[in-house]
Amino acid sequence: MRYHSTTVQAATIATKANVKKLLIGHFSSKYEELSQFLIEAKEVFDNTALAVEGITFTV
Repeated sequence: MRYHSTTVQAATIATKANVKKLLIGHFSSKYEELSQFLIEAKEVFDNTALAVEGITFTV
């Protein structure tokens, strides 16, 4: 059993917590394509971005 949240779970928590932006990260190396994670999360919480190497965010 793995104890990680799905993107939908993370987006749901972000909605309930009234956060301004959700950054999704810590992806398994078995995934080559990450865009589906962003699509799933944005269906619940629109202001979501993927935290991938080389991208910076201002907080």
